[in-house]
Amino acid sequence: MNRILMQMIYFVVYSLVFLVIGKLSFSESDSVSKFFVGERKNDVRRLFFTFVGTWVSAATILGFTGNVYHNGTAVIASSVIPWFIGAAMLFLISDRLYDNDIVSIPQLIGQKYHSRGLQVLSALLMIFGYVFYLVIQIKGFGIAAASLLNIDYTVAIFLVYLFILYSSFGGFNSVTKSDILNLIMLSVSVGVLYFDIVGRVKGHWLLSDGIVYEMVQSKGVFPENARFAGKSSFLLYLTMFFGWGMGLAANPQYMIRLVAAKDKPTAKKTILYSLLFLAVMYFGLTQIGLGLRILFPQLRTYCSADDVFVYAVTHLMYSHFSGIFLISVIGACVSTANSQLLLIGSMLSYDVMAQVSRKKMTEEKILFWTRIFIFAGGTAALMLAIDPPPDMLSFGADIWGLFSAVLAPLIYGALCFPHGTRAGAYGAFFVGTLSSMLFISMDMEIYWAFPATICSTAAYVLIPLLEKRGAGKQKKETGV
Repeated sequence: MNRILMQMIYFVVYSLVFLVIGKLSFSESDSVSKFFVGERKNDVRRLFFTFVGTWVSAATILGFTGNVYHNGTAVIASSVIPWFIGAAMLFLISDRLYDNDIVSIPQLIGQKYHSRGLQVLSALLMIFGYVFYLVIQIKGFGIAAASLLNIDYTVAIFLVYLFILYSSFGGFNSVTKSDILNLIMLSVSVGVLYFDIVGRVKGHWLLSDGIVYEMVQSKGVFPENARFAGKSSFLLYLTMFFGWGMGLAANPQYMIRLVAAKDKPTAKKTILYSLLFLAVMYFGLTQIGLGLRILFPQLRTYCSADDVFVYAVTHLMYSHFSGIFLISVIGACVSTANSQLLLIGSMLSYDVMAQVSRKKMTEEKILFWTRIFIFAGGTAALMLAIDPPPDMLSFGADIWGLFSAVLAPLIYGALCFPHGTRAGAYGAFFVGTLSSMLFISMDMEIYWAFPATICSTAAYVLIPLLEKRGAGKQKKETGV
């Protein structure tokens, strides 16, 4: 059977299954609680699939694996380790987070600081970040769909409407059901490719940077071309936590899944089981990246990090399974994208529009506008994805760095710091925003989000102290 025809059949079958899932879930989301958090009745199985499905994105499958191909295992220090530390922070605050009767994270901020203004501002910042992060997912979708259907990238990305918008329209239940399908396919794909690729490297089942260098050089490649790209400084690796790590720890797309659990133990188990699974997943992807470097060292000269994985599997290792792999990549992109679109729509309707409206909005109207904003957010990201960033991993880290600098003090202060005040939260928000704009353009030995987060945290802590000192001085002067 013709290769493109076979892959088109894969695509059509996947599309039909996906559309059925969305259709069946549409009627299940007739209230704000159902649409946003599944009525907070979700068990470990469902939350595990949606937590991991949201986590494993294009930045993981394409960006991480491609960067391992180009830069070796050093990539783990700047991405995976910070991600896992961030997840550990979520585990530590999960009980306190769950105690709040909320359907969105900006709502938590608004309640804790008694400020609709902060609820609106934090929601707008999150929406800004998610629209740009969606560009990564749409780029990954476009790369995979273009190879799958043999069409132009720009044409391919418009197919994203079929998946991320329709599944997001069905709300939390629709997103979680599609995540189950996508993660099962991806797990099978990564497992098959791991055994295939590493099995082609004769005599080695556990690859390292040293083994890769020796085996590539034995093929007659010049030593300077066999080596991985230059490693970053220790300080940069250390402070990268304030990008991927702290950004993940302050990320609503993960927090809202903990809020959606049926009880506190379920939220904690979700994180633990997810990290165990992800440890295996990243091991497999790391070995795949190193194995591809051994098998196809020439790719480093004409394939960017984001393109290596798809190009190698579909052009240099083509088999009937290649189409399944491309569908799995599409599924990984969709699982992250639809959760972020759901947050964009819900925050714009519930945390922005409903808060600034003079009249109280009904749940029916909030849900109507949520779907409108889902479409608007997806369209905005799609336009930006026509000319996407060159490196998913570094681009994603910068977006999570913004979350770290601006949102982490507000969220963790609200949950863990009893002396936080509204003035301190406002100060942290604006100092974090301005610091991010300043430091991100600087050429530094450390990651820019580190000083930005320090500045915003200092504002959050010091402003209440200054308020207290000012109140004490006034009380002393007036003798009251």
